Amino acid sequence: MSALAQSVAAGAQTRPDGVDGQGRVTYFGGAPEAALGELRGLIEQTITHHPRSLQRTIGPSEIGTPCEHCLAAKLAGWEQTRDGIPWLPTIGTAVHAWLEDAVNHHEINRNRHEYQGFRWLTEERVMVGHIGGREIWGSTDLLDTAVGMTVDWKVVGASTLKAAKAGPSPVYRVQADLYAKGWNDAGVRVDHVAIAYLPRNAVSLDQAVWWHALHDRARAEQALARAERLHTNLAALESISTAARDAWITQLPRDPRCYDCARFPDGAGLTAPGHRPPADTLAGLIPPTAA
Repeated sequence: MSALAQSVAAGAQTRPDGVDGQGRVTYFGGAPEAALGELRGLIEQTITHHPRSLQRTIGPSEIGTPCEHCLAAKLAGWEQTRDGIPWLPTIGTAVHAWLEDAVNHHEINRNRHEYQGFRWLTEERVMVGHIGGREIWGSTDLLDTAVGMTVDWKVVGASTLKAAKAGPSPVYRVQADLYAKGWNDAGVRVDHVAIAYLPRNAVSLDQAVWWHALHDRARAEQALARAERLHTNLAALESISTAARDAWITQLPRDPRCYDCARFPDGAGLTAPGHRPPADTLAGLIPPTAA
């Protein structure tokens, strides 16, 4: 029995019927299929109610999307449909948690006998900027205060690993620079950004790709400015009607490699990735947002 379960059992004031002296539910039989169904339901409910699954406000990981349609849809708060229970993101979340524990354990042990300060900080929240007057916050996977570098863990498949050798996608690069900007704004010097592409399906860590570059503050500022322009247009249209706002979002340019377009309410008939040419509806009503 786990330490947590032992603690709960020891703290119980009374032992109900059907529970033994060790706090375990006693055998009562039952159908294995039903028990496994309960277990699966527990897992699925935990996944769908995890903070990452429930997040609705836009964060640093989404601001750099090249798909103008999806960025606007997220800024407008559109709901996305799920393709079943998001298992792959759950694997990534689990690896993030393991890495956080590993780094924290190392830092605690390093300071156990002689305090040297904490160099590697994990999952520290930082404010990266504003969109529409609202603060945009995110959690940095790892901050190396000695080198002045943020590190973002990406648990990815073989195709992304291969592509990573040529450099990060616009989404990942903007995310990295947003975090670095946020730390510099908070008074913590960050000169470098890094992304660790960790293989999801390989038997060895040897296939990982460790990318790094100098922090590009202008990239982060340009991404925030682009999102701000979209937000301004969305607010102007929403003052006319929600329907006008939503129609404008639907006709915005879509990235042909986007996996999110098909998950929004106007994505009927699209596959992921999928692209539908912009419609003429409301075309020209508001100037393009591209710089």
